[in-house]
Amino acid sequence: MSFLETRKSIASDFDFIYSLHQQTLYAYVEQIWGHKEEFQRNGMREDFDSLPFEIVCNQGEDIGAISVVDQENVLLINYLAIMPTHQRQGFGTQLLRKISEQAAKREIPARLSVIRINPAKAFYEHFGFKVVASDEHLFFMEWRSS
Repeated sequence: MSFLETRKSIASDFDFIYSLHQQTLYAYVEQIWGHKEEFQRNGMREDFDSLPFEIVCNQGEDIGAISVVDQENVLLINYLAIMPTHQRQGFGTQLLRKISEQAAKREIPARLSVIRINPAKAFYEHFGFKVVASDEHLFFMEWRSS
């Protein structure tokens, strides 16, 4: 397994992140909320401009993106996506392991939300995240050190 590096995103990374979003999440978003390209692009632009995104790199290639906000008492994973061509190779696990180690060291939880129909929910559960709440479209999940 290759080890990942991350780098802070820069303005020119938006197109990569939006393409990543389309390849990994758009099908689920479309099933629930319909095809609203402009709405999706504007929403991603708003997130990109307001959240601390990092680009996930493997051997110099951009393969994903992550956004984690440290809210003092919780690490909030706002975004985590790996290009489909690089999924199921341990990269998501490496990212979650790093976040969970930070959370465990500080004795705080890590939280995220996932669209109900997104199979990534099983990945998060396998890693130890548990559903703590839900609404019509999302599961809200939390990881705590045992």
